[in-house]
Amino acid sequence: MQSKLKILEATEAFFPNIDGVVNVVKNYAEQLNKTDECTVCAPKPAKKSKYKDEEAYEVLRCNSFSAPENYRAPMPSTDLKFKKKLYEKNFDLIHVHSPFMLGRYCLKMAKKRKIPTVLTLHTKYKVDFQRTLHGCKPLINFMMRYIMKTINGADNVWTVSNTAVQELRDYGYKGEVHVVKSGTDFKYPDNAEELIAKIDEAHGLKGQEHVFLFVGRIAMYKNLGLLTDALKIVKEKGVDFKMIMVGGGFDVKKMKEKVEEAGLSDRFIFTGTVKDRKILQGYYLRSDLFLFPSTFDTCSLVSIEAAAHKLPVVVIKDSCPAEGIEDGVNGFISDEDSEIYAEKIISAINDKNLTQIGENAYKTVYRTWEQVAEELREKYVEIIEEYKNGKKQNV
Repeated sequence: MQSKLKILEATEAFFPNIDGVVNVVKNYAEQLNKTDECTVCAPKPAKKSKYKDEEAYEVLRCNSFSAPENYRAPMPSTDLKFKKKLYEKNFDLIHVHSPFMLGRYCLKMAKKRKIPTVLTLHTKYKVDFQRTLHGCKPLINFMMRYIMKTINGADNVWTVSNTAVQELRDYGYKGEVHVVKSGTDFKYPDNAEELIAKIDEAHGLKGQEHVFLFVGRIAMYKNLGLLTDALKIVKEKGVDFKMIMVGGGFDVKKMKEKVEEAGLSDRFIFTGTVKDRKILQGYYLRSDLFLFPSTFDTCSLVSIEAAAHKLPVVVIKDSCPAEGIEDGVNGFISDEDSEIYAEKIISAINDKNLTQIGENAYKTVYRTWEQVAEELREKYVEIIEEYKNGKKQNV
């Protein structure tokens, strides 16, 4: 094995925010730090949050200012203390997880230090820009040129799913793309019945026959309108159920209004963000189906978490979350249509093989962060060696 590696994971989304990218970077750093030296750099959180880093690995923070949706935009070039600390580290490789200011700064620093870089595409940026910039084509085109310049500046470009490779091709990226799928820290618990009982008690679910679950940011662009419309149809078909929505987000109010308009307020349970991982396990274990109709996500960490608890998912055909799912074998696939999604839910809960389908998900979709880290480190070593020999993969 190669001597201890010194790796920098650079991200513009990190604690106290919680999302898919934060989860990936956190677990990369935790696992790598067991054998190597891993550092994370990220924007400073807002002072009012009073958040302090208490991770087992080092977190370097740079100056930042407020950005949309409670995120922070970094200003690394203005932070002399941050820049000094970064330059003193002598990293072997820098892995960038966002193509904006901090990502671009780290790529430039790597070129000066003559060390290899990796950039991972986690998000469908064009869709995000169209939403946040309200369809303004000049601004969208400007932002797409900006991120493509950053992406093309990396030595190695990765994605988190095979389906997301096409996203890069659609942006015009022509280089080699490597896929590293994500994992989960969850393991099926020994005290499953105890965790289920706590959820039953908390929400009065004892004896409830059908319980559905969504975990993630409450954002309407994750097809939550389709989910609500589908469940309205399920109710009209005479199916009794409870739908648990775990997570916070900027569209919680809008989603609750949508649920009320659909006449489903008595069927939905909004828990807010759940930080206690044992409680979160209880929600997965108590549920019969994991409903995840998003076509926005490039990877579905929550689907992997569901699989860890033998919980089948209902996803949309040709979406990234549908990757690795075989309809009726280890999950369920629906067209992007509320009526068809409703039919798929009803068909799934009536499937006599539902328990076996959950078992199949556990065997085929479930993947641990330890497994990811083995692949990750092996790839890092390969990149570092190839870089020393003058070979770069972004061609």
